[in-house]
Amino acid sequence: MALDPATRKSIADLVRRTGYERREEPFQLTSGGWSHDYVDGKYAVAAGPALRQVCEAVVELIDDPFDSVGGPTMGADALAHGVAMIAGCTWFSVRKEPKGHGRGAWVEGARLGPGDRVVMVEDVVSTGASLLRAAEKVTDMGASVVAASALLDRSPQVAERFAAAGVPWQPLLTWADLGIEPL
Repeated sequence: MALDPATRKSIADLVRRTGYERREEPFQLTSGGWSHDYVDGKYAVAAGPALRQVCEAVVELIDDPFDSVGGPTMGADALAHGVAMIAGCTWFSVRKEPKGHGRGAWVEGARLGPGDRVVMVEDVVSTGASLLRAAEKVTDMGASVVAASALLDRSPQVAERFAAAGVPWQPLLTWADLGIEPL
């Protein structure tokens, strides 16, 4: 399902106002790319009303039913918690490495397994690599990924990578919505 144009514009305005900054000097992103455009998705949704607006849009955007929502910690955490509250489902976070004690888990929060349908989320995606790695950990547990979303997709390569992985990619915004250069 496509996001309502007024909702997309409202979220783009929110991100521009609270999470975007144009930097004179280019800086290196976690993905390795370089940009003048800094987007802090976590800060953009730090206020309750902003988080609610974005999470309601994620729920509106995802066509398939799902049981749980999550992604790589920290980028997914706020969205996963908010979407879970709105959708009435469970949430999870995927660690960068397994916990060193206890269950030695990669995934915290919901205990995922066969038959669980999940939506993967993240705040800002530049290549999709960390979200796809997190999706792999979830599918290793037997769950199926029915869709993936992000507050912002910064590159046309992201959609290609998710298509190649067989995961429907449905970001709320792209670089074009913010009027910034793609990576």
